[in-house]
Amino acid sequence: MQKLPLNKLAACAALCALALPAAAEDEGLGYVSSLAGEATAQRAGEEPRALACGDPVFADDTLRTAADSRVGVMLDDVAAHLSEKTQVALGRTDVATPAARLESGMVRVIDPRNAGAPARLAVLDAQAQVVGNDAEAYLFAEKVGPYAMLCEWDAPLSVARGDDPSKTADPGQCVIAKPTEPLYTADAHDQRIPAAPDEFCEFEVASGSPTDHLSPLDVASPGPGVLTGPDFAPLAFQGPGQNGCEGGGPGCALPLPIVVEPGQAVGGPAGPGDAGRL
Repeated sequence: MQKLPLNKLAACAALCALALPAAAEDEGLGYVSSLAGEATAQRAGEEPRALACGDPVFADDTLRTAADSRVGVMLDDVAAHLSEKTQVALGRTDVATPAARLESGMVRVIDPRNAGAPARLAVLDAQAQVVGNDAEAYLFAEKVGPYAMLCEWDAPLSVARGDDPSKTADPGQCVIAKPTEPLYTADAHDQRIPAAPDEFCEFEVASGSPTDHLSPLDVASPGPGVLTGPDFAPLAFQGPGQNGCEGGGPGCALPLPIVVEPGQAVGGPAGPGDAGRL
């Protein structure tokens, strides 16, 4: 048997050592399960790639949707549905469950599990532990700065923020996280971020239908990226003290969501050394 020179063996060993972390990084977090319009995914240091049905998504991806567009992704057993003009950073928690951080717009996360380690839904400095939930996160603009709202439909959703006492949204409630106020709850609107069945991708081979992950009370979308009704109409800018959300409670009027602009987002990537974890 021919022996390789020592210098070639050393080079081979170095290349193999470099290949192992890359293979680990390429392990997919999930796949595209529904699509309407245009959406992209972008890994750190790479160009955005257009998404299509069945495309993989990774734990260091940032997902973006265009105007009049939506995308749904299956992250292990958890479904995430991004509305139009939305930006979400994907990752994994310390126990390897899916994590999603909303950086602009609005996202819905549906987890059909009844037990197990929680997934994470985060926006600004607030985060929720998700198990068996149908939860939504919104990022809104206000004169004093952006603020977050996390809403729940199926099971209690506990929201934490730094050293503040946590708040729990019961089904039909939202936790409001404003930068200068304690967390508080308010009644939710009466329609959900769309997860329309007619947009689900068709797969020749699939371990389960994405429709299995919808709430039984799911509300179909009346149109791409549109939430309608008297309690959820897009509003013009309203300053502090000009809407019912200021003090919580019913009659909460929602300001217009922050729109993703090229190169801009609210929130931030995972911290140094987190390797795609949020």
